[in-house]
Parts: sequence; structure tokens; C-alpha cells
Amino acid sequence: MEKAIICVDDEKSILSGLEQQLRREFADEFILEFAQSGEEAMSVLDELKDSNITVPLVITDQKMPGMKGHELIGQLAETLPSTKCIMLTGYTDSEDMKSLSKSNLLKCFNKPWDNFVLMRLAKQAVS
Repeated sequence: MEKAIICVDDEKSILSGLEQQLRREFADEFILEFAQSGEEAMSVLDELKDSNITVPLVITDQKMPGMKGHELIGQLAETLPSTKCIMLTGYTDSEDMKSLSKSNLLKCFNKPWDNFVLMRLAKQAVS
């Protein structure tokens, strides 16, 4: 069965950096998808589900226009509870983070993050 990793960030430079890292680590094993909003990510998830492609990992930014990262993670917890999530953020709102206490969030990394630590956690999440 095919598998995909989805990255979500409204900043193209962040997505580009994540793409480089993920291609080095996972290009042969996973389809890599990129979205610039939570809404776009949900659309990509629907398309992947329709194609019977599983999504073991979503890496998302917190602060984006429209749907915030914690809202995306909350929706994923309801619709795809086996999908693990990693959040990247330059901002932390404790009220937003409280809603994630029972979600599938593995870790929240502050920007800039340590590439080695992020990729090690991503590998654990998809294995």
C-alpha cells in the first residue's frame, strides 16, 4: 500500500526546506505532498484517501491564515486517528495548545528546528 507524508505551511521557503529534507530521507518510500493552508491539506488528504493512499504523518505550521495548525491536527484526530502530527511554530498560544492534549500530536518544534531531531522523529512516526 502506498503511503504519503504531507507538509503544511503558508511560507514557501519553509515548505522548500522541508521538501529537501524529506526527499533525502523518504523519497523512495513515500509520496511527498505539500500544502500552503489547512484547507488545502484537507483537500489533499481527501484525494489521497480516495486513492487508497495512507498518510502516517503530517507536519504542519501552527500560525497560518484560515485554519490554524492545531485545528488541522484536531480534524485529523477525528478523521484519521492513526495519522501522527508534528507541529512547527514560531508562536505558541497556550489556549490553542490545550486543545491538542488528546490529539495525535507527537511534538511541537519551535522555528528554526533541528533538522536531525525532526527527521529522527519523522522516521519514528512512519515506522
